[in-house]
Amino acid sequence: MERIERLVRIYPQLMTGMGRLRTLVHEGMDLTYNQYKTLLTIADRRECSLGDLGRELDVAMSSASQMVDRLVNQGLVHRAQAAGNRRQVVIGLTPQGEALIAELERNILEGYRRVLEGLSEREQEELVRSFENIARILGKIA
Repeated sequence: MERIERLVRIYPQLMTGMGRLRTLVHEGMDLTYNQYKTLLTIADRRECSLGDLGRELDVAMSSASQMVDRLVNQGLVHRAQAAGNRRQVVIGLTPQGEALIAELERNILEGYRRVLEGLSEREQEELVRSFENIARILGKIA
């Protein structure tokens, strides 16, 4: 039971810290975090159906559709009929969306660089290893 209590105590601090880190690293981003996740998911798959996108993001189909509508209106993604199934719609990045992802990745790398500069070499390594361990372990849960 002690482990559970420790998790309960540390979780709010961890989420607050992750929120601060995300704010520092994503400074100046004109997208919401959900829009950013949506773009990354589409970029990772090259193109995907609305259903696949909703499942990947763990949101309702209507929420995924609304997010795609906003990104289409911003010129970042496009909808097209699937080659083998005219009833299925696939979603992909536009050239503008691809350029934005590349720019965001550069800015995020610079953001992490700035964050790590404020830490000692030992703390930098501890932070990166901690994130690697958290990601590995959470990957087993999900």
